[in-house]
Amino acid sequence: MNIKQTSEIRNIKRDDNIKPIKVGIINPCYGYERVSYALKLSQIEYKRLFTLPLYRVFKCYSQFFKFTPIVFGFGVSLLHTWNSLPISRKPFVVSFECELPRYLGRILPWQMSFGRKLLSSPRCRRILALSEAAQNKFMLDCEKTGDIELIKKTTVFRGGVDLSISAKKDYSMSGTLKLLFVGTDAVRKGIVPLYRACEKLIEQGIDVKLTFIGGFNDCCYVYGEHIPDVNALEAELKATKWIDYQGRVPVLEVLTQMKSHDVLVFPTFDESLGWVPIEAGLLGVPSIATDIFAIPELVEHEKTGYLISINKRRDRRFVGLDTFSSEQYQYINEAEKKIEIELITAIRYLYENREIIEKWGRKAKIKLEKMYSPQIAESQLSKIYELALK
Repeated sequence: MNIKQTSEIRNIKRDDNIKPIKVGIINPCYGYERVSYALKLSQIEYKRLFTLPLYRVFKCYSQFFKFTPIVFGFGVSLLHTWNSLPISRKPFVVSFECELPRYLGRILPWQMSFGRKLLSSPRCRRILALSEAAQNKFMLDCEKTGDIELIKKTTVFRGGVDLSISAKKDYSMSGTLKLLFVGTDAVRKGIVPLYRACEKLIEQGIDVKLTFIGGFNDCCYVYGEHIPDVNALEAELKATKWIDYQGRVPVLEVLTQMKSHDVLVFPTFDESLGWVPIEAGLLGVPSIATDIFAIPELVEHEKTGYLISINKRRDRRFVGLDTFSSEQYQYINEAEKKIEIELITAIRYLYENREIIEKWGRKAKIKLEKMYSPQIAESQLSKIYELALK
């Protein structure tokens, strides 16, 4: 063995002995793993940290205390949070879906000011938007508040998605068109116009079947006081013969159902990202969806799915948000009618041109595999951590 070979072996041994960098995480939840602890990063070890649960005491003040946690960061070099701005001595990076600071509900001026101070502090090393739409909204908010320097910390980091089942291979070219709806807040996700559209299609002789996965909330910020009677609506869906009402099911079962259906229908009024059309597309299932916020980044109109255009604000969110009374009702009514008409058009078109479903589905898979490649995400996140720790 020569001197060069001996040196190489010593280097390998030395690398094997390097202690992994520990990155702290708090409140793991659905979606968070795809931008952090589920990614296989070399020399990175994630550690679950504990927080002081002040939000359980101060329930009256929006979500400030929930998303501004006091974190005990013992034994970690860096924190990676999800929508949260931690109070800790450790530096942090934060991934967010829609708005930041994420203080929904009743917001006091000092709370928003405190959140922005945390973002402006040297401890905040990087602000990671899950979409271009989220980055754009954050930049618009910074321009309004004068926090222009925060824009320099912001970048888009989508994360990586590796599903536990294989993609769809066989596509039906005839028979019943199987539609799938997935939404835990079904009214906000557009079940009302979807139900009406399917009713009219069936009356016209179109053979469709709708599978419902999800459930209902007693209130909905999009509809406000105009929310329909959710108990009556749920009972009606359960009693309808052409609807397979499954309610809430495990995530793996959702993926299995996606694969066995022809089209995902996702006519949502408001969405922070859209994990459902991402998962469907990765399985080779095209989506019919509204064109709000980040969804046009996920679904290309008449290429990987069908987009329904509704009236939007400058930040690409539904124009009816933050409105009240008759004005809110008018926006909801107009949007429901537009969605219903477009759903009838899109579903009928796919029913009569079944080969399009396979074409769009396969293109959706290719598009989203590039956007959410775990390997690419791992490389990106390693660089983000490396820069954050310098």
